[in-house]
Formats: sequence, structure tokens, C-alpha cells
Amino acid sequence: MSDNVAFELADRDAEPSGNEGLTEEDVIDYLERHPGLLLERPELLDRLELPGPPAPAASLHHWQLRRWRSQANRHRQALDRLHQVAEENAVADRLLHDFCQVLLATGDRSRETLERLIGETFEVDASRVVRLGDLGQASAKQLAGWLDNPVPHCGRIADAVRDELFGQALAQTGSAALIAVSAGGSDRITHVVALGRHAPDGFNPAQGTHFLDQIGELAAAFLPAPEA
Repeated sequence: MSDNVAFELADRDAEPSGNEGLTEEDVIDYLERHPGLLLERPELLDRLELPGPPAPAASLHHWQLRRWRSQANRHRQALDRLHQVAEENAVADRLLHDFCQVLLATGDRSRETLERLIGETFEVDASRVVRLGDLGQASAKQLAGWLDNPVPHCGRIADAVRDELFGQALAQTGSAALIAVSAGGSDRITHVVALGRHAPDGFNPAQGTHFLDQIGELAAAFLPAPEA
């Protein structure tokens, strides 16, 4: 669209009118005065709906065009979702990089320090790093099945486990992520990293666990090996 046409359209929009927004007559009037608009802005044709033949006649071209447009819209939406995921992954990668740098610069490799650094780096409302041997009998029993196949757990956790890991820091309606850690290259699970969010779906079973796995690997490298 030329600058003159754009300026004229903007100027007409700015004129006071008794009706809110453009009317159908305004659009028709504008198109009559600018018959070359679609030549200057051919992308507008992608969104125009043209009438088909009167029933009961059917137009193959008309229906093909409708299907192609519908497919194009679905592909555009899928690309938008992929772009969103890519942006979220880029943010997560940046956070993991920052977390790794902070861990490398820290001399105190205690569980308390790891808890603090996790809370300062990631968007969580509570974080705990617990030695597996320090868990009470009730919690250990609840987690026994998960520890047999310790893929990071996301979602709700049993009340006994939540109370022992988080205490008052996480309400009953909150959600958690549990990560099994083998500290210092140990061949057995030594710690559980627990992350909590107040939102019920802050951690949920539908989300991926790739970045939680990486947090677990960094935690395993940070924590000292257990004493024999």
C-alpha cells in the first residue's frame, strides 16, 4: 500500500463518526476509490471468503481451496506452537547454563547450598535436597515403587511425602517434581531433589522431564560422594 493510501485510510479512521468502527459502506467506499488495493496487498486474498455456486451445484475448485486454506491454517498453528516451545526451551537452556556456572563457582557443596541455588535460579516456590537415608519410614515406603524406576516424577505427591519434604512450605493443593540423584558418581540413589510449586498444575504428568533430568545430573555432580 502506498504512503498516500495508508495516510488517507488512517485519516478517515480518525474522523469522528456516530458509529463505532468501520461500517460495511465505509469498506465498500474505500475499495471503490482504491481498486488496486488487492494488487498492492495480495496477502489479503488468503483471508477472503468467496461465495460458491448455488445449491445443489458443487465446485471442485471451491472445495479444494477451502481444504487447502484449512490445512494452511493448521500448519500455521502448528508452527506457532513449535516456535513457542523453541522459545521456552531457549529460556530453560539459559537457566541451566546459569545454574551450571553458579555451581562451578561455589565452594560449599552442601545440600543446603544446593537447595538455595535451585530456589534462586528456577521458578519454584520450595526446594529441598534430602538424603535418601534420612527419609522417614512412611515416606520411604511411598517412594519405593518410584525409586525402582526413578524417572522424574511430576504432579501431586502423597501427603506424608509432601509434609516430610516441604513441611509448611507447600500446601496440600500444590504440585511437586521429584528427582532421584546419585551423588558423586555413586552407583546407587543417594538423594532426592524435590521442587514444589503452589499451583496445582505447576508440575504435572503431561510435561516433559528433559530439563529435570539435567538438573538431577548437575546436582549429582555437585554433591559430594557419600561416605562408605
